[in-house]
Amino acid sequence: MFVRLLKGPQPANILLIVLFSALLWLKLFWTHDFNSQIYFAPFIKSHYLHFGNLQLLNSLILFSLIVFEAFYMVRLNFQYIFIDRRTYLPAFVYILWMTLMTGTSHFNATVIANLFILIAFEAMLKTEISRLNIRIIFRSGLLIGIAAMFYWPVMLMIVPLWFFTLILHGLNWRGLIVQIIGAITPWLFLAFYYFMSDQTEIYQVIANKLSIHRNFPLSDDLRSIKIYVLIFLLFSAMWYHFTHVIDKKIIIRKYYMGLFWFLVTITASMLLIPPAGQAGVALAGIPATIFLSNQYLVTRSRIFTEINFSIFVAAAVIWVVMT
Repeated sequence: MFVRLLKGPQPANILLIVLFSALLWLKLFWTHDFNSQIYFAPFIKSHYLHFGNLQLLNSLILFSLIVFEAFYMVRLNFQYIFIDRRTYLPAFVYILWMTLMTGTSHFNATVIANLFILIAFEAMLKTEISRLNIRIIFRSGLLIGIAAMFYWPVMLMIVPLWFFTLILHGLNWRGLIVQIIGAITPWLFLAFYYFMSDQTEIYQVIANKLSIHRNFPLSDDLRSIKIYVLIFLLFSAMWYHFTHVIDKKIIIRKYYMGLFWFLVTITASMLLIPPAGQAGVALAGIPATIFLSNQYLVTRSRIFTEINFSIFVAAAVIWVVMT
């Protein structure tokens, strides 16, 4: 029912998606905890990124940013055609995914980081297959470096960007090196600022935030159960992807392969760097939205699609109600 209702390209679906999403967030507008949010950059304090005790205003801004990112992906799909339909459904899929991520201590940081990742992803899509644009490659790395200042495990996203460069342009060491330079550039400016202002003690603060604690984030609590639901959804979407991607154009196959490595990197970071933990799964919202939306909209099995999507919606609703 949900898929059939929202899969069309009618502009009215924009209003429906925003309305459904606002209803889903109705409780979160008053209960989302901003004080618990943790950012990486030492110059960013939690109180800098929200307005005092104005809970509703803060939540509306956060919700608006998520909605903006959701429709940003819709625009990318319209332009690069990841999914063989012009549809606004991916926006709702992304909002559901991010709603399931609320309640983690790095959630707000990942929302901000995702915006920079999306812009970097679009920059990579703009590169011509026949010509490697060094300026765009550098910009994509720079955006990843800035995003990592909000949530440091984002720096690992340089790995799928490498694979994206290899898939689109073949082995080109200039592109790989320029991406690394772009990613570390904002960090070099940060280090230079603290050195010149004689605040070298901040380096120890940064080192502590980069420390790795091996406490695997999954267990049998409600917070982990939602991750199991998302893992199930991802496995079903990736299985569909691997059995049907051959039907797509060659360039689209390359895009999907780059997104696949995006997911692999996030999964590996969750296992190898537990502090990334559950909040890191929010970064998977970008490739997961495209994989899941492709499955929901292209598969011929309506029953499976509706059941799968209904589980997704129900999990988000239950999570909001229970938190």
